[in-house]
Amino acid sequence: MTSTTSTPAVPSDGRPAPRRRDRAAREREILDAAEQIFGERGYQSTSMDDVAAAAGVSKPLVYQYYGSKDGLFVATLSRLRAQLLEYVSEEIMTAPDTEKAMYAGLVAWFTFLDDHPRAWAVMVDEGMLTDGPAAEAADEVRTDFVNLIAAMVRLNQPADSPYDDEEVQIVAQSISGATERLAIWRTRTGGGPPPEKLATTLMGLLWVGLNSLQSGQTWP
Repeated sequence: MTSTTSTPAVPSDGRPAPRRRDRAAREREILDAAEQIFGERGYQSTSMDDVAAAAGVSKPLVYQYYGSKDGLFVATLSRLRAQLLEYVSEEIMTAPDTEKAMYAGLVAWFTFLDDHPRAWAVMVDEGMLTDGPAAEAADEVRTDFVNLIAAMVRLNQPADSPYDDEEVQIVAQSISGATERLAIWRTRTGGGPPPEKLATTLMGLLWVGLNSLQSGQTWP
């Protein structure tokens, strides 16, 4: 009786046939390439051909996975967002108190950007400051960071004299805006102060102000 069991094809040189990459591996390679090219060239100057070539896959496969350049950009940004949140949150959660948690969060934010030099360019790409899914995804990154800061501010508020919700938002939005401008400044000047110095200087400004709010001091 003839066996129906098939055997894998073996090249004529006797070496085993290379295993095909699974979808997860291909997606990882595509997103790695997209992060690099979006970061270097910006959204408007990046093409799906560029990303496919850098990832070593066909352009139709990139379209199959992500649908459009907008879809690819959103997927790239979503991965960065998850990585950034995980990294910053882990540093915050392991800090012994609220003050050190805010410092650790600031250091982690700038360290992540240093470790992912193209990530910041992707997250604040000026070509994305319009309506649409990609612009919404970029704004969600900022919203996540603002929410993290707001949570830390609330942890520091005294039980007998809590900040109101508007004060918390003003503080959180201000800190987020400051870190964003500092990140842009460091990028444009080719590095700038290290994360620890940035965080220390910001804490000198911010923590004194937070303690003033906590004690009920107001201006004027």
